[in-house]
Order: sequence, then structure tokens, then C-alpha cells
Amino acid sequence: MQTVKRYDEYPYDTEFTAKVVSCTVKNDRALNVVLDETLFFPEEGGQTPDRGTLAGFPVVDVQIGKDGVITHTVECTDPSAFPEGKDALGILDWEHRYSNMQNHSGEHVLSGLLHSMYGYENVGFRLSDNTVTLDTSGQLDDDQIRDLELKANEVVYRNVPITCRYPSKKELSSMEYRSKKAIDGPVRIVTIEGVDVCACCAPHVRHTGEIGLIRILSVLHTKTNMRLTIVCGRRALLYTQNEQLQAMEVSHLTNAPVEKIADGVQRFAGEIAQLKEKNRALEDKYVSLRLSQIQSGTLPEGAFAVNDALYVFEDPMNNLSQRAFVNALCEKEYRFAGVFCGSDADSYTYIIGSRSDDARTPNQVLRQNLSARGGGKPLMVTGSVKAEKEKILDALKEVK
Repeated sequence: MQTVKRYDEYPYDTEFTAKVVSCTVKNDRALNVVLDETLFFPEEGGQTPDRGTLAGFPVVDVQIGKDGVITHTVECTDPSAFPEGKDALGILDWEHRYSNMQNHSGEHVLSGLLHSMYGYENVGFRLSDNTVTLDTSGQLDDDQIRDLELKANEVVYRNVPITCRYPSKKELSSMEYRSKKAIDGPVRIVTIEGVDVCACCAPHVRHTGEIGLIRILSVLHTKTNMRLTIVCGRRALLYTQNEQLQAMEVSHLTNAPVEKIADGVQRFAGEIAQLKEKNRALEDKYVSLRLSQIQSGTLPEGAFAVNDALYVFEDPMNNLSQRAFVNALCEKEYRFAGVFCGSDADSYTYIIGSRSDDARTPNQVLRQNLSARGGGKPLMVTGSVKAEKEKILDALKEVK
């Protein structure tokens, strides 16, 4: 017997009692409980299930089978807590339920507008506990996305009714409505007056004003479609509050008013680029000094001759400077020349080159002995290794 879906008729109710039809052990931590009726919306139509308690125990999952039977997974190990034929009290997590209602209704507003304004279809939908993703069959540019968001919120401001009902087969046959797939059996139609008519199984708010706010957070373009990530209602408010906090923090750090923080960040970026340029010039001078010390015939601190190779250990430096250092060392006729940048406490990034042999040989030894990561071509390899300097040098002594 199918479970009676009380959430269809009473989406705003938060408590109910229902008879236990069956109770079975799911695993060593949970039971599967079937009731004759329920307010708990199951995972269906791309939406996560309701949360709450049943007989005082947490409901951690709700699923509906092809036979229409809804199963509640309850954190409980004692089947006697749910005797068959007895009533059980269910209490919904209303904040979670209402958030889902706000976000699902907001998604319908956007999907309806995409359909009426551009002829696009909703080809995918997922409502998680954090965000909503909406996949649509066409592409919009940035200006069109902003216009879509504005028009969606205008629907919210108008506070138009949202109705949910099961039309008769005759009525349904002459009705135009959106649906991602063919539906067997009764079809539940959600209508947002003047905006959208869509087949949907989930609870919705009664008026668009309850959605509160619709925000499009990001747009991911694929070859022919696009995915909108959105938040609505309380989630949108919390997201906007966090955005404001972040903007105020950036304003403080850049000493620019909130409405001009992009200018402040751009100024900082320019200053950082100049500093990087100066630092690179200093590193180049440092590398030249180190090379002259090596050329003198006396190896300076941090430089080690290992067999017929030379390896130099330095503090972290720009990758371009490190690579230039290795190239210069390779011109001094060492079989292998390498520069390791970092510290024993953290790790080392390295570049090893050769003009007469295969630079992958010492790299392979480091990978085998010290689980280094890296690779490259015979002339030059790059990698990283988390090991002390002495252990690295010991491993390099094994290079044949």
C-alpha cells in the first residue's frame, strides 16, 4: 500500500502522528520505518529529503520506492521503539523544510522565466542542503544573467500565488506545462501565476514573496548548456551577509570604500607585481653571486659535490630564478646540476638538469628512496620531496 503523502496537502505542518506499518533493521545504527502516512518529503525530483525526528529519534534519510512506499531511516537500534500498528510522532526540522521550499520555488521562477523569455528547458536540477543547481538547454551572456536575476526578484516582489494540485487526466491532456520527463500515474502541477506551470512532486511556498530573495551565484557554461548555481530565501540572506562582511574586510585592508574595493585590490595587485619584479631582480643578482662563488673553485655553503654532480640548497625562490640557476650550472660541465629550494622543516622543490646525461636518473632515485614527486624530460626535471637535506644527499650518492 502506498504511503499517504501528507506533505502534498499540508506542506506547512510540522508535526503528525501515523501508524507504523513495518520496522526493520537497516544496520547496526539505524532502522527502516514505514508509516501509513507521512509529512516527511523523501529524496525525489533532485531534492534532498526532509529531516527531523520520529518517536524522538533522528530521521537521517527518507526514500520513496517505485511502489510509492516511503521509508524513513531512523537513528535507533531498538525495533521495539516502533511496534507495528502503533502510532509514532513525527516532527519535522522546519528550518530545513522551509529552506528547501524557498529554494525550490525560486528555481521554478527562474526556470519559468528561462522558458518564457528564451524558450530554454530545464534539463537538470539538484537541491542540496547548501545550494541549488539548475541546468538549462541554452546559453546566456552576463547581461542576460543579470536581467534574469532582476526579473526573478520582481516576481518575488509581486507576491503572486503558488498553487499545487493534481489535475484530472482530461484537464491534464489539454494543459501546457513543463516536465523534464514523462510521468506515469497522477501528475502534480505547480503553478506560479503568470510565470510558470510545471510538473513537480515537492512542497512549495504559497506565495512568491515568501521566497525572499533569489541570487544567481555562478554560471558554468558547457558546450551547449549552462548550469546556474543559485540560493534563495534565508540561504540567500546568509550568503549576502557573508559577502558584505568580506567586502568590508577587503575595504579595511585596501583602505578603499566598499563601493570601490575593486580599485583598492587593483592598486594592491599593482604594488605586489612591482615588488615581485624587484624581488626577481634581487634573486637574479643573488644567483649570479652564487655562480661566481662556485666558479672560484671553492664550494660555498649550501653547495655539495656528489660524485660528478653538483647540488645546491637554497631558501625558497622564484621558479624562473631557480630554473635560470640550474641552466647556468649545467653549462659548467657537471653531469647533473640541481637546485633544491625550501627547508628541512617543510619540504624542497627541486629542478635537476643535465647536458650530457638523462636528468630523469637522479629524479628516479629520489622517487624510489624518498617518495619524491616529479618528472620531466632528459634535459630537465622538476619535483618536490619532503625530506631532510642529508637524506636527500645520501640518496643522490646512489645515482649511477
